[in-house]
Amino acid sequence: MQLCALDAGQGDPLAGHCRVGPERRATMETRGRLGRRRLLGRTGAVAGAVSGAGLGFVPGFASVAGAQASGKTIMVGMSQEPPTLGYSLGNAYVISIVKAAIGNEPTLTRRNDLNDWVPWLAETVPTLENGGARYVGDGADKRLQVTFTMRKDVKWSDGKAVTSADVKFAWELIMNPDYSVPDRSTQQKLATVETPDDYTVVANFMSESEAKEAAANGRGGLPAKAYADFASQSGPVLDPGYYKAYLPAFPKHVLQPLLEKVGAADLPKQDIMRKPLGIGPYKVTEWAEGQFIALAAVPTFFLGAPRTPNLIVKIVTDTNAILAQLATSELDVVTEDALSEFSAPELDKMANQKLIRAYYTPGATWEHIDLNLENEHLGILNVRKAIAHAINRQQLVDKVLNGKTKVIHSWAPEWRWDFSPEIPKYDFNPEKAKALLKEAGYAPGPDGILAKGGKKLSIKYGTTAGNQARLLVTQLVQADLKAVGIEANLDYVPSSEWFAAGDNPGPLWGRTFEMGEYAWVGGDDPLGAKNLYSTGGIPAKDNAYVGQNFPGFKDARNDELLAESENTLDQARRVEVYAEQQKIWAEAVPVVTLYARANVTATKRSLQNFRPTPTNTPPTWNCYDWYLAD
Repeated sequence: MQLCALDAGQGDPLAGHCRVGPERRATMETRGRLGRRRLLGRTGAVAGAVSGAGLGFVPGFASVAGAQASGKTIMVGMSQEPPTLGYSLGNAYVISIVKAAIGNEPTLTRRNDLNDWVPWLAETVPTLENGGARYVGDGADKRLQVTFTMRKDVKWSDGKAVTSADVKFAWELIMNPDYSVPDRSTQQKLATVETPDDYTVVANFMSESEAKEAAANGRGGLPAKAYADFASQSGPVLDPGYYKAYLPAFPKHVLQPLLEKVGAADLPKQDIMRKPLGIGPYKVTEWAEGQFIALAAVPTFFLGAPRTPNLIVKIVTDTNAILAQLATSELDVVTEDALSEFSAPELDKMANQKLIRAYYTPGATWEHIDLNLENEHLGILNVRKAIAHAINRQQLVDKVLNGKTKVIHSWAPEWRWDFSPEIPKYDFNPEKAKALLKEAGYAPGPDGILAKGGKKLSIKYGTTAGNQARLLVTQLVQADLKAVGIEANLDYVPSSEWFAAGDNPGPLWGRTFEMGEYAWVGGDDPLGAKNLYSTGGIPAKDNAYVGQNFPGFKDARNDELLAESENTLDQARRVEVYAEQQKIWAEAVPVVTLYARANVTATKRSLQNFRPTPTNTPPTWNCYDWYLAD
């Protein structure tokens, strides 16, 4: 399981203290707060100035307006272009928005907008309680076995049936060490995936003896260090998400020949990764780079033909243009990557004018600054603590996000069961920041910037380009740091480069950044934190850049706790484990937490059945049911 990175601080989940449990989705249509500023004076004026921005003159697009007006096309505005649509590739949140529509990574179960795990390719959700999961074997050979019975009416968009062979193939590909996936930590817990018939999948988790053997000698082509957490395994390997979305299906009949021809390392570069085969309600018909991705309905979709013939995902990287096109009905839907609490005054005004519906859905997204611990300055704990104390995070919430969210101190959202209030908190205290830096041996230079050993305390501060909220946040943070003697050099990087993964990674996966701001979009469970903050999750060339621990945080006890948290079904123990882990993490400050964010989305008022979610389940999860009312 992986967390998804959200672009540019634009999309967002978690409106502060609002509590949203697994049983409930708290979606609220916006109410009237007008004002702090006008969008270049008036929303309408901007709309006239930038109408059509981001699309340009595209052959074949002249008929779009007519199709949209007739209800045959829904225009979806997104701020970031997906770097790939490849099978289990990439972690940028916008990838999942398109993938949910085309269904090219269908899982056996999935999460809906109410945070319930429901059958998808499977007929039921297997659990220990209903007998779908069970323990088999004895002693050191005892294992957890999970059996999924698949639906027989699901087909790929080329008409081929989806079978258990597609699930097993997907697992084998994800486990291939040459295939550059962001995370395989759950899949590598499996000893085997069996397919006794075309519609039965049996997932066998490793036994104690298999886990120890893997830790000693490696397994399935992965080195022993990939299994280091299992060296002292006691009992069968477990996973709290044993019934969740760790086993997707990939079209074996299409990918297997390609794999044999080009190999796993080059498979991500093939054309099919831009027009993948899926089981979803739509399929990709055209991808005009930097402009749009056109999707056409698949009439044989197993839940019934989609209610709208076409979706067009329009790439509009400028926040003003997004809002303007929403106001003039050039966009029917705007996804959470493109909006934030920053845009609330404009959204509220349009909602009061009956132009749109705006949604602020509490969730699990959090804005933060990663600190690269290999940097000569950031490797010093006092420097990291000083940065945390120097930043006036409440000012960011008030000035940039209209006070619609709150400052956070942990990676766990306050409404979720794993959050621990007993963690160190770094209040805004510039004098304390200066004292910490002085204690670390830094002294001011002639320009007021601190230095140590002849080296200025100058740090590159990077984030994604094109987002007004992040632009303001970074400028405010830069000023705060300068006030305590730290020079922050702002660096705005295109999203496609910032989040680039694979064998040509961008600043995050390549770990060439120094300070890096972005957001993580979390789920209903902290599963995946091990990939973010354990030593084994540090991406590097020698592990094909697998992992999302971009700061490079290393702590032996932290590693033990995160490993245990994902290898037990004892929920009370998981609460204890995460409480201790959060304390260790917060004391080490590999990340400066900034603020929680709501999933902010908007639609034309005539759009029906739009049901945004509080987690990283994208809003397109039910796009087959969307339509524009007359």
